[in-house]
Amino acid sequence: MPTTALTETEPASPTPAVPPRIHRSALKADAVLAAVTLAVLAIPSLLLMVVMVDGGQWGLSLIVAAAMAGAILVRRTRPVLALAGLTLLAAGHVALQLWLFPVWFGVLVVLYSVGRFSRWPGRLLGVGLSFIASLLAAYWFAVETSFNGVETGVGLFSAMSLLWIPPMLLFSLAILTGWGVAAVDRSTAASAVAQVSLRRADQEEERAALARDMHDVVAHSLAVVIAQANGARYTQDAAAKDASLESIAGTAKEALGDVRLLLGQLRHTEAPDPIASMAGVDALIDRMRESGLDVRLDRLHPGVALPRTADIAAYRILQEALTNALRHGDRSQPVLVRLHGVPLPGGPDGIVVDVHNRLLSEPGMAGHGVRGMHERARLAGGEAWTGIDQGWFRVRAAFPGGLR
Repeated sequence: MPTTALTETEPASPTPAVPPRIHRSALKADAVLAAVTLAVLAIPSLLLMVVMVDGGQWGLSLIVAAAMAGAILVRRTRPVLALAGLTLLAAGHVALQLWLFPVWFGVLVVLYSVGRFSRWPGRLLGVGLSFIASLLAAYWFAVETSFNGVETGVGLFSAMSLLWIPPMLLFSLAILTGWGVAAVDRSTAASAVAQVSLRRADQEEERAALARDMHDVVAHSLAVVIAQANGARYTQDAAAKDASLESIAGTAKEALGDVRLLLGQLRHTEAPDPIASMAGVDALIDRMRESGLDVRLDRLHPGVALPRTADIAAYRILQEALTNALRHGDRSQPVLVRLHGVPLPGGPDGIVVDVHNRLLSEPGMAGHGVRGMHERARLAGGEAWTGIDQGWFRVRAAFPGGLR
């Protein structure tokens, strides 16, 4: 493919990616989530406050509620940072030996967000922070409830070893739930991308097939029309001119029908394929002979049925080979066409389309028609070979037989 040099307006290196901002709809959803979370947890918190007379407890509860709301608002973009801030606030809360309000259960939303929106380093850091938070919860419960034996260091360690298990399991479950949801989302997104890629590949293949059909129909028909028209120009026989004009009209009519079917395929993907079948070989050979090409047919393929795709491909390859012989070959020499049914290795009997013709000059680079032959054969489950063989230009295509 041609390469384009950098211009003054084109950057020499890609611009560093800017971290994506949170979408406004997602921010609104998180605001609603924060409001609902605090509203649900506010009821038990207020009930707890009823028995408290210390104004400092009220003030701290409002600070915790505000910090929890802020952490939920940034849970998509900075989940680990939000968890770290809440853990630090929890450490201060426990150090002051104040009540742990029910609003602290909102940290489960942030822990879920760490698993949902962070990558592996963030998730591991989140697990570490959740371990610290579970130890803080265990220490608070052991001290504030005067758990048995906490007066000594050994007793406190034993109590915390037991009491940290429930919060740690709860915190880990929140992170794992978020990670599981993220994994499902990634798998769903990958499947959607794969389906889109598959549809695009199918569409490209359909376009390529239509392009090959259009090339074969137009190139063949125009070559026949040109040959017939040139023949009619230089003949003085009125009957021969009438026959040439009749052949031109028939070829143009058939080409028009094929083009209409191709256009129908463009409009409707399930439209029938253009009428192309090895059953129409005789009409194709007669039309080429009327154009002045000496075609000699040797056919021997009893009982060989081709699948529809192979049937179309074999006909189009034969049509393209004869068209090339008419346009580029030596018309003073015959064109040999062999259609043989043969046993193919590793599969059922098949058919071989073999066309030989003499060239007026050495062939150049393969054009669209020759490349289309190979593509047709490959897509129909067969194989094709084109080239010079003992002074003849040869097109050989083999297709396995099967049910239609």
